[in-house]
Amino acid sequence: MIWAITNVLLSENHSVVSVNSGEEALEKVEKVPVDLVLLDFRLPGMDGVQILEKIKQIRPELPVIMVTGYGGVEEAVQSIKLGAAHYIPKPFDNDHLIETVNKSLNVTRFKKEGIFEKRLMEKIVPDKSDHGKDVQPRIVRQPRPPGKGSFAAVLSSLGVLAALGAGTFWYLSPAVREYAVSAASVSGISWGNDRVWVSDWLSENIQTYQLRDSKMEFGAKFKLKGFHVTGLARGGEFLYTCDSWKKKIYKHDLDTSLTVLASYDSPGPNPSGLYYDDNYLWSCDGTTRMIYRHSLDADLTVVESFPSQGVFPVGLYHDDRDFWSASAVEKKVYTNLMDQRFAGGRTFSLPETLDVPQQISAFTVRNGTAWIAFEGVGKLYRVSLSRLKETPP
Repeated sequence: MIWAITNVLLSENHSVVSVNSGEEALEKVEKVPVDLVLLDFRLPGMDGVQILEKIKQIRPELPVIMVTGYGGVEEAVQSIKLGAAHYIPKPFDNDHLIETVNKSLNVTRFKKEGIFEKRLMEKIVPDKSDHGKDVQPRIVRQPRPPGKGSFAAVLSSLGVLAALGAGTFWYLSPAVREYAVSAASVSGISWGNDRVWVSDWLSENIQTYQLRDSKMEFGAKFKLKGFHVTGLARGGEFLYTCDSWKKKIYKHDLDTSLTVLASYDSPGPNPSGLYYDDNYLWSCDGTTRMIYRHSLDADLTVVESFPSQGVFPVGLYHDDRDFWSASAVEKKVYTNLMDQRFAGGRTFSLPETLDVPQQISAFTVRNGTAWIAFEGVGKLYRVSLSRLKETPP
């Protein structure tokens, strides 16, 4: 059941995350900036009504679409009274699901952008004719590609799956999200203590932001006169930066001036990115096309080096299995296996919806999403790793 709905929503460029219990759903609502919840009315244990009430206590503005049983008029009325944005009776087809989801997301966007009243009247609310007669709502729909059949027969079994606890919630957000920042020439992105650190090599400064309610809230700006930061990494009690003009890596205190505590010669002539993993500092070089692992000793000694798959690497990250890097020139993302000394490389292209002509200038990964910046574009782009498309090397 879940795969069917997931595939339908993915075809509309939404990202989808499913959970298997009401408790997990409420935890996601509290911690993840989701944009919409699709919730079955009948659930074992904590039912849909109870969960809807709790969601509205946590995030009153979050749209919730309730899935009701066949002919469930009373259920639908009850859910609307409790704050649901819409309801969908089972069984339903793809177009109905997509239309309801997109309509709810559009209304939320209109409210956030301050144009709700104007656009809502134009696109959603029924008009009145000059004679006061009702006119059908004018909803603009993009033409659907052929071959989109009905899932009515499959969807009719949703209640059974819900009764078995088989993942009843779907959280949706755009496949690519963008966040405006004041840095026009982003050269580094690093997350630390729920804040994102952003370097601007042209303006010679570093800024911090916090993600709140799907927006980047500005925190602070640090002026680093004479520094052209081409990469940064927030690590422990320090901040590390690199400067390709000076061919240096710097260790900064986290005071109001980001005081330089130490400087090190870069292992290559063109340091282009940094990453800190609690045990080592990693750097990459655009000219040598190498990735370096540094010990955190007094000399920041290089203990290992690996060739970069991509031309001019500009961002790094790794988890327990994969090492991630991005190529500025090729605009691709690469992974290598950590336990095989960077063997087993894979190549990924960016989603088609992220169509930015400029080169990638910064890259990192956090919580299963890639954070990407492009040269001369004052935005950070967040892309689910699942939306990256694997391509031949």
